[in-house]
Amino acid sequence: MHNILTQLQTIFERHKDERVCVIGTICCGKSTLLAQLQTGIDLDDVLWPNLSAEETAFLSQTPWSQEMSDEIDRLIYKYVTVTPGIPLFGSVILECEAVVYLDIADDILRTHCQKRDVSFEDAKNVKRAIEGDWDNHIAKREKAFYYLQITE
Repeated sequence: MHNILTQLQTIFERHKDERVCVIGTICCGKSTLLAQLQTGIDLDDVLWPNLSAEETAFLSQTPWSQEMSDEIDRLIYKYVTVTPGIPLFGSVILECEAVVYLDIADDILRTHCQKRDVSFEDAKNVKRAIEGDWDNHIAKREKAFYYLQITE
């Protein structure tokens, strides 16, 4: 993780006055990196307090579905914004100038999911949604994009 931390610090410095989204699937290490960097905001900390009990119950179901993905995207766009100079760690690309994708190989993701007792299939479904969003934004060429591979 040390290499990823150094790379993130370099990216954050390069975009210190801009809005940066750091995206990755569940169990890829976003929270761990955020705690070690001591800079940035976890999207969940902004989103979940704004949700109604019904929204929370719907989004907490398993398995993860496309309908849930669409609803969480709608709610994120409604309640969350990225602040210049404060990277946002989450699973959706919001209005920003730079995006960092934390990719993780399936074997490592499976291990992380087992440790946290999280569904590997749900993590894979979220990862597929993130990759689709990533590809759509890259095609528009409106932002700076950084791809980082999680290796542990």
